[in-house]
Amino acid sequence: MAESDPKKPKDVDVIVFDSTTKPKSTKSNAVFTADADVETAKPTDGSSRLLRRACYVVGVIAAAAAVSMLAMSLTLLKVRDPTLSMDTVAVDRFSVRFGSRPPLRINVTLTAGIVIRNPNYESMRFGASVTEFYVDGVEGYVGLGAAPAGDVAARGTSHVRVGMDVFVDRVGPAVVGEVLFGRGEVGLTSHTAVDGRVSVLGGLYGRRTVHVAMRCRVVLRVSAAAVAAAGSPSCVADFTGH
Repeated sequence: MAESDPKKPKDVDVIVFDSTTKPKSTKSNAVFTADADVETAKPTDGSSRLLRRACYVVGVIAAAAAVSMLAMSLTLLKVRDPTLSMDTVAVDRFSVRFGSRPPLRINVTLTAGIVIRNPNYESMRFGASVTEFYVDGVEGYVGLGAAPAGDVAARGTSHVRVGMDVFVDRVGPAVVGEVLFGRGEVGLTSHTAVDGRVSVLGGLYGRRTVHVAMRCRVVLRVSAAAVAAAGSPSCVADFTGH
C-alpha cells in the first residue's frame, strides 16, 4: 500500500512577543508617574510658602500687639498722683485788736485758690479737701477751710476756692513783737490734702485711688489799718501724710 503523501501542515499563526513592548510601557508609565509626582509637588511647595508668609504675618501682628500693650501700660494704664498748688491767697475781711490779754488779736477771713492737676489719661474724681492754717510759734491750727468734691478732666486742671476764718488769738510773743515793733509780718503755713479716684479705661481695668498733699507758706502783712497777703504762696509737696 502506497504511503499517502504527507499533508502540508496548516498555517500556524506564530505569536511573537516583542520584548521591547513591556519596557516601553513601563518606561512610559515611569515617565507618567514622575510627571505626576512633579505636578503633585508643586501645590505642596506653594502651600509651604503660604504657611511661611502666614507665620510671618502672625509674628508681626503679635509683635505690634506687644508694643501696643507696653505703650498702654506706660501711658493709659499707669495711674499717677495728681499735683497740687496754691496760686492765690486773698484777704476778704480782717480785724486787728490790741489789748492786754491777749495783747494782740488778728482775725482774718481768707480765700485760697487751690489748683488740682490731673496727669492721667482718664478723668479723676476727688473728694472734699481740707486746708489747715498754722501760725509760726503757735500750737494747733488757727484756721480751717474745706473745698467741695469735684472732677478733673483727663490731663486737665480744676480750680477750687477755699474760704476760711483764721483766728490768731493765741499768737506767740515773737509774732506780737513782729507786728508791734517789726515789719508787721505774720507767717502762716497751710496744709492741704486731696484724695481721688481714677477709673482706668472707664473702669475696665478697675479703679485706682490717688492721694496728694502739700504745704504752703503764706505771709500776711499786718497793721492796724490793713491786712494783706505779701507776695504769692510758696508750696511744696508733702509726703509725710500730714
